[in-house]
Amino acid sequence: QQQQQQQQQQPQQNGSPAVPPQQSIKDYFKWRPLPWWFCCFVGIFLLTKLQLVYNDSPCAVLGTQSPVNMSDIKRAFRTLSMCTHPDRLRGRLKRPPTQAEERRGEIIFNRASAAKDELTRVLKHGRKKEVACYEGELEMALLQFFTQVTKALGSLGVNDYLGLAWDLAWNLMTFEAGFFNTLLSVLWLAFVFRLLKQFLMYLWRLGVIRGSVALVTTVIIGPLPTLLHFVALPVVRLWVFCQSVLKGFRPEVETNAVAAAAAPVAEATGTAGGDDSTRPEAATASTANRAAAQEGTNRALLRRRGKRETDEEKEKKNKELLAGSAEARGSGGGAGGGGAAGAADPTHGAGPMPEGIFKCVAWSHREPVKARQAAATAVQFDLLLILTKPVIPLFMLIALGQVWNGLFSSLFIGHALRRWVPQMSYEAHHLLCSFFGVVHTLLGVSAQQVEDYANREGKKVLHLAWTWSFKDVLSVIHMCQLGSTVTAMSALGNEPSFAASFAAGIALRMAIAQDSIRGLNFFKGSARWLEASLKDLGVSLDAAEEVVAYSGDGIGDCGGGPFRMLFGDGPQARFAALALKVWLMLIPLLAAMQWFQRTVHAARMLGKRWKMTRFVQRLVLFVVSLIQCCLIARVELNASNGALGNFWIAMLFGCVGESLLSTYDIRGPVRQIFFLLLFLFI
Repeated sequence: QQQQQQQQQQPQQNGSPAVPPQQSIKDYFKWRPLPWWFCCFVGIFLLTKLQLVYNDSPCAVLGTQSPVNMSDIKRAFRTLSMCTHPDRLRGRLKRPPTQAEERRGEIIFNRASAAKDELTRVLKHGRKKEVACYEGELEMALLQFFTQVTKALGSLGVNDYLGLAWDLAWNLMTFEAGFFNTLLSVLWLAFVFRLLKQFLMYLWRLGVIRGSVALVTTVIIGPLPTLLHFVALPVVRLWVFCQSVLKGFRPEVETNAVAAAAAPVAEATGTAGGDDSTRPEAATASTANRAAAQEGTNRALLRRRGKRETDEEKEKKNKELLAGSAEARGSGGGAGGGGAAGAADPTHGAGPMPEGIFKCVAWSHREPVKARQAAATAVQFDLLLILTKPVIPLFMLIALGQVWNGLFSSLFIGHALRRWVPQMSYEAHHLLCSFFGVVHTLLGVSAQQVEDYANREGKKVLHLAWTWSFKDVLSVIHMCQLGSTVTAMSALGNEPSFAASFAAGIALRMAIAQDSIRGLNFFKGSARWLEASLKDLGVSLDAAEEVVAYSGDGIGDCGGGPFRMLFGDGPQARFAALALKVWLMLIPLLAAMQWFQRTVHAARMLGKRWKMTRFVQRLVLFVVSLIQCCLIARVELNASNGALGNFWIAMLFGCVGESLLSTYDIRGPVRQIFFLLLFLFI
């Protein structure tokens, strides 16, 4: 045990993770969930399948169960047209529909008509009486892809690999790509090699036999606890938060608990118990000791405050936090902290993450505000790098007429984000996620559109039309990874979800698109002004109404939807939709309650320096979170919605995924490699 403790406490070089202690064979058969990176890949697959099969498929749009025949198609289309066709809306609503309602019904009707035509074409082309809605096309495509990759790699011999390595080395030595591109390529390859080296060394320390046993037992045992944690964690987090709030209304209980915890310490030091503790001399000595200890603590804090950290020290601290190295763990004051190491610097780092979901959720820090800010400082570059990657080329295209691609522009943008962007607060990061949630689907532009715009002559107009793609799935996973990283760095297990903040931005745009709000004169004038301003810049928003079209309020909610596709048009579909709505609302509701609590706390601190900024930030986050909760209660899941609504539902699933990943300490070389993959594919 002493050797294991020394092995865990030994500082690691280059920010590598702590060496895992040797475990017995029985430890590998414990009740443990799947590894976090495996959960991320499963999440990518399930979110992709959710969009392709249960949102965009013709059967999901019409709400027909598999297998489907021609009579089912006609019946489903006839039912859906009763609440979408402009001629039927008057009877459905029992009043003349407004222009916005008529336009929304027309969009949903056109979508259903396209789904009917596609299913009819499939039946006629295949000359079948019925056809299955889904036959495992996504799984078969993945299996075929991995089979082809395996065959391609197996067909290459040793000479082929040596030839590829020689060609790469020759291109680098002869500077065929130019001096700067070659130099940047070498730096990029060195960075990737360092990450792979750290990952391979981690696997080497784990051991081949123990790693194989851990892999087999995790695959067999892991799925069930992972699924249970995924379903139960939203309820657990809401319960822990309510308990912490109720504890604040019982100060006498907290005082008794503190006194009970301090009693053994006082007894060990001889300041409690017996008749000596009641004598004036003992009381005077105890007071003097406490005053001396407090004075020493104040002096230490003043020395730390007076000594400003250099940029190199800040960069080293951030790397230690992101890597989860021994120095960062030792200086933490989290749930696993304490002792001399924990008291060294309670504002930096996180102790070891506790085991068990209740302990992980209840994980806390002695100074939560400073712990959040330290985590925000360390994660800001990763946050900005991925969030701004789709936006910066668009700005370059509008301002300069072209986009500078390549490693040089990537490194320049990375340097600008790291050095020139001022450090933002923890609340500002959540606001930034909400902002990009609003503009994420507004600034959609493909590589083909960029090329056409650059090659066009005369007056140029850039048409922005967002459609669901694989990059949106990776955006959900990025929010999950971001929130879990901040949790591990700050030692705070029940923080507001970053995915919930991003989803709140999407919900804000959907709320503005509601018929009752969009019909107001203020929003009509704002929309016209925005459209005119974008046209002056040479930008046009295409298919904006189709993206935000939703079902509800008597329009589009009489048929269609994935639940009717799975359970039919009966009470089972309505109950499943209601249960999913309640479950998805738990994490956004928790975020709204947390921001409300922090807004009230910030309001009590008004009048001090920078407190007004923090109060406004928390108030805005509470308002957008509350709007999201109201929209969740209002939305109709037992129907077919637009692309933006489907992306919003996927991000709400991401809130639960972030809740699951926040029970892991994901820091280390695996997280760095996963972040690199997200950056490349996004």
